[in-house]
Amino acid sequence: MLGYAAHQHGYRVAVLTGGDNDSPAGAVAEVEIAAGFDDEDAVKRLVAESDVITWEFENVDAGIADAATNAGLEVRPSGRIIATAQDRRAEKEALTAAGVAVAPWRSAESESELVSAVNELGLPVIAKAARFGYDGKGQARIERRAEIADVWRRLGAQRLVVESVVAFERELSVIVARSHSGEVVDHGVMENRHVDHILDSTVTPARLNPERLNEATAIAARIASEWGLVGVLCVEMFDAAHGLVVNEVAPRPHNSGHCTIEASPTSQFEQQLRAVVGMPLGDGRCRPAAMVQLLGDLFLEGCPDWSPVFAQSGVHLHLYGKHEARRGRKMGHLTAVGDDPDVLLDRVTALRQALTVR
Repeated sequence: MLGYAAHQHGYRVAVLTGGDNDSPAGAVAEVEIAAGFDDEDAVKRLVAESDVITWEFENVDAGIADAATNAGLEVRPSGRIIATAQDRRAEKEALTAAGVAVAPWRSAESESELVSAVNELGLPVIAKAARFGYDGKGQARIERRAEIADVWRRLGAQRLVVESVVAFERELSVIVARSHSGEVVDHGVMENRHVDHILDSTVTPARLNPERLNEATAIAARIASEWGLVGVLCVEMFDAAHGLVVNEVAPRPHNSGHCTIEASPTSQFEQQLRAVVGMPLGDGRCRPAAMVQLLGDLFLEGCPDWSPVFAQSGVHLHLYGKHEARRGRKMGHLTAVGDDPDVLLDRVTALRQALTVR
């Protein structure tokens, strides 16, 4: 999707895939480098092909940023921000330093430290692998002290971040872009629903009062500015009784911002392109919209019949070009844009359900 935005504005694209051939991004790029993120020759080729480096996934070898910087290329967002987002402890510390609220947390590097963290925070808690977790992978909820030893083993006896469970009314996200000159633009506030730790649906605007909406966008802008972001950042938050609590960040476009492709004059992908290449940012304001994910479960018996979708005016289908369908794998999404986000959500949810009929 970033590749499409780049081509629209006359830019060429090279991608380092992590190893896959004919990847979704590679299918639309001029250059596909099908090699691991830690492959030195592949990184050298990427650097040689490029004028600027950006990211669509933060769980990569941060040495790519060093190689690019040493060659005189701009890396946007910076390798420092990518490294921060890769480590939950570093992320919590950086968020706290930026002056935003996070859930009470402790670090644990041994089973005994996990016990101490539970004692200090109280139950229930969420134990998360400190590095390289997403979509609920590498985390477990602890309700009883008797579960501690099993959770420590299940999470691989590795460094953890342990967080108090936050009671919240809704999950929110803000996609914010910041340019090299310090200009900051957001897409408003998205309201998200997760199922089994995977984003299931998004509506915008979120069902919040104006003060909370402004608070959410101000938090995202503060993080972007304090961290010196150049690029796009997704800030995920909980709407709790005592205020907004930042859960985690992703220094890239995010699934919860996919609706911006149709809902906003400047999508999150075009905004990323603009920030990365040094153009002024665009208008990020969104019309009311709803998005639902299409997971691999829907494709296990073959490609669905898309006729119900195509028969609906104002509904947009996006398929990502992934060759293998697996349960829980994000294969595409549906977006509807209109006047009432609740009506739109009902509409795309019903359409998705219709796709299960064979």
